[in-house]
Amino acid sequence: MASAAACIHNPPNVGGKPSAPASPNSFWEPPKRAITRDSVPQVAIPPDVADRVARLTLPDVVDIALGNNPQTRQSYSQARAAGATIGAAYGKYLPQVSLNGTAAREGSSSSGSAPLTGGTGTGTGTGSGSGSSGSSGGGSTVIRGGGYHSLFEPSASVSWLLFDFQESASFEVARQTTFAASYTHNATVQTVVLAVEQAYFSYNSAKAVRDADAETVREDSANLAAANARHTAGVATISDVLQAQTTLSQAQLTIETDEGTVQTTRGALAVAMGFPANVPYDIAPEPPNIPVQGVTESVDSLVQLAVRSRPDLASFRAQTLEAQANVGVVKGQGLPSLFASGNASRTIFDDPALNGNTYSAQLGISIPIFQGFTTSYNVLQARELANASAANTEFQRDQVVYQVFTSYYNLRTATSRVKSADDLLSSAQESYNVETDKYKQGVGSILDLLTAQAALASARSQQAAARWTWYSDLAQLSHDVGILGLHGETRLQMTGDSATTPPPR
Repeated sequence: MASAAACIHNPPNVGGKPSAPASPNSFWEPPKRAITRDSVPQVAIPPDVADRVARLTLPDVVDIALGNNPQTRQSYSQARAAGATIGAAYGKYLPQVSLNGTAAREGSSSSGSAPLTGGTGTGTGTGSGSGSSGSSGGGSTVIRGGGYHSLFEPSASVSWLLFDFQESASFEVARQTTFAASYTHNATVQTVVLAVEQAYFSYNSAKAVRDADAETVREDSANLAAANARHTAGVATISDVLQAQTTLSQAQLTIETDEGTVQTTRGALAVAMGFPANVPYDIAPEPPNIPVQGVTESVDSLVQLAVRSRPDLASFRAQTLEAQANVGVVKGQGLPSLFASGNASRTIFDDPALNGNTYSAQLGISIPIFQGFTTSYNVLQARELANASAANTEFQRDQVVYQVFTSYYNLRTATSRVKSADDLLSSAQESYNVETDKYKQGVGSILDLLTAQAALASARSQQAAARWTWYSDLAQLSHDVGILGLHGETRLQMTGDSATTPPPR
């Protein structure tokens, strides 16, 4: 016994290697069968955008994302799988037909009588009967003499559930299951569209900030040149030159950081489209200073619209109806059901004289009398699950209201920030221009000039990011209300335009 125990591995080996790590402070070395090979798939650019892959627009990236993103393919397949439950529910109440067949080789070496089992016999019950030749009563065929005999018995049976108290409830469960899955697919599509839009806006924002900081580098270079010129002319100290050089170096460091942000946001957009982050592509430049509008609809009207339009909330409502219908299904398990069935078979011997037919037909009713209170507890469980689902739907509705409320005021804030950022940039530019002229004329200090230039650089970066933040918040509000379009369009009513205001193209 001890030697046998010594041969047992704990944990057991797989392919000659342990199936788990040998100790807490060691790596696990997987066996070959635990290794699943994978690789980055070959990128396939859609043919309709292949010729402009370096100048993609927002509709382009949204269309690519919906075609490539595995989340939409997953929700699509799940919705179709749920739809199949409707057919399965109806199929339960259609005739069920099956074909069977048996073959046997039997015999006896004795010289006396030997019964050959599996032969035909007299059927019993309503609507049943049999016919055969060379047979005796009692359902057994007697073969005189020894030897071996072959028989083949094909049969067909049909059963039909004529009435069941679960019928209407089971159909409703199947329908609501399908509705919930399809609503979830719609919600997934909107989520993917939102994600790719926000990645697109983030990429544009990163490029805008980089370009703004590049302008700052050019201005700092000009300031350094002016400080050098004044120092050469003997009207400025070396301190002016050093301060200007320091400011320029800081600006150059900032733009290097900006370049890294541009590349990471570009990779994030590629992933949102369903591509590897390193795929070669780019987007078309957007026009500067895109007009920004405010939403004319009140937050209360948008909340009401969201409660009607949000596909994920509609999915939760469908799940509640499914749970409520399931109560009827469980109740039906303890109620009578009416069914019909039939069977026909033919027994074929190697001796044709022994062949025969058997058939039967039945009409029955099943009445559960006592099931140990199982059905009662199942009904109780189903009711409580329905109550829990209804409570969850109420919670999700409250979350939708909060999301709309939050995104509405985020958009209002973003709208105000765009105007404030424009005003800030205008005043900072004027202040910088004044300080530049004063310094060149020899009546201003380098410290005042660099302070004004730093304020201008900050204002320029904020103004560059503010507009793209507004577009991102607009997309978020459209998503939260449940009206974000298949191609990224929004259907919110905006100031100055009674029609839809689309995102930049």
